[in-house]
Amino acid sequence: MSQTHYQVLQIAPKATADEIKQSYRRLAKQFHPDVNGGEANADLIIKLNAAYEVLGDDLKRREYDYLLQPAVAIPRQQQSSSYIPRRPPTVGRELDEELILWLNQVYQPINRMIGWIIKPLKTQIHELSADPFDDELMGKFEAYVTECQQHLQKIEKTFHSMSNPSLMAEIAANLYYTINQVADGIKELNFYIMNYDETYLHDGVEMFKIAAQLQRETNKKIKSYK
Repeated sequence: MSQTHYQVLQIAPKATADEIKQSYRRLAKQFHPDVNGGEANADLIIKLNAAYEVLGDDLKRREYDYLLQPAVAIPRQQQSSSYIPRRPPTVGRELDEELILWLNQVYQPINRMIGWIIKPLKTQIHELSADPFDDELMGKFEAYVTECQQHLQKIEKTFHSMSNPSLMAEIAANLYYTINQVADGIKELNFYIMNYDETYLHDGVEMFKIAAQLQRETNKKIKSYK
């Protein structure tokens, strides 16, 4: 009989989110090839990653727990489609005021916060490169990623706080894609923290680069409206 994700991570079914995270990180570090002289159990690492991908996500964990219960169907999850809110076109002074308000209260704050996330990454990676397996250095990098997540929450809240003017539809779309790249990059960095697999670090860096390029292109478009 195959092991459950809980057994793979060596935790109880009622384990807390912190206990899941700690156990996964401990096992990922224990079986990492750089710690074991280049030798690694590939199958075990795959199982660890698969287990944490499910149990580390609240929704996926709830669905998995349903699966562990016999004769219980998993309710279909309705995925809400992402969209960029828009308003009907306005004209004249009302449009100008609406545009300025959106730029000041939505675009500019988000633009600054994205910079707070992306700009420190190079320095953070340089400091961590001294010894990625040093708990203190990894702790500092984890604190940076946590701060990025906090900024991202504010960014998403700000983005949805006001409908974009019709003239800003293209700008809002670019901003939306930039935010998505930042969010995906943060997820990759967080996964790297958990399993020390540099593939996730590389992917996170690349996603931040894409976000930075989108940000530059959007800033150029903004200047054409001024």
